[in-house]
Amino acid sequence: MQRSSTIVVTFILLFLLFGDLAFANMTEKKFIKAGLIDVSSIDKTIHVDLVFSDPKKNYFRINFYTNLTKAYLQKEVAEKLSKAQKILQSNKVNYSLLILDAARPRSVSRQMYDKMKGTKFEKYVANPNKGSMHNYGIAVDITVVDEAGKELDMGFSPFRKSTIEIYWLYVIQKLGFKLTNKQKNNRKLLSDTMVKAGFIPLSYEWWHFNGTPKADARRRYKIIE
Repeated sequence: MQRSSTIVVTFILLFLLFGDLAFANMTEKKFIKAGLIDVSSIDKTIHVDLVFSDPKKNYFRINFYTNLTKAYLQKEVAEKLSKAQKILQSNKVNYSLLILDAARPRSVSRQMYDKMKGTKFEKYVANPNKGSMHNYGIAVDITVVDEAGKELDMGFSPFRKSTIEIYWLYVIQKLGFKLTNKQKNNRKLLSDTMVKAGFIPLSYEWWHFNGTPKADARRRYKIIE
């Protein structure tokens, strides 16, 4: 009888430890094994729409994440993101952060880089040999949505657009067309919110923020392959 109880308890403990892996898809399993956490386990109010899980929403027209719908990050970065959400909603009570991309395996970054190499947009995908900050689980691509769930107008972005639309917006930007005041204010709202929470912005990508300095990430964490 005692042996049966021990077996049951052991089984329950193993399920609690590895249950998430049993129901995870291939990409998610990599994140869980690397010790990353689902952002919603820290803060369920943050919206998530991973554009690289939907061919219709990314430039490459590829489902890179095998239909993953959860955003994974290092725990300390997820906690900072929850802090950013609270800061945002203290200013705009009905607004919310929307995660477009979070942790990304280096194998995916290699695919993206190979497709972007030699194009005008190569700089938007970090060289995978060194490892993108997404590959360490400390970077997020993020925006803000209003009370209706509509994304605020931030100006040029590579998400949810056709190739023609992206090139057209790029040309407009290169021709010197300036951001509208509304777009500037929306970018400032996002940047101010994230910086106050401890994130580091990327100058040429308004949507990208690192949760820790690059050197710190490379010293403390391993690349997710």
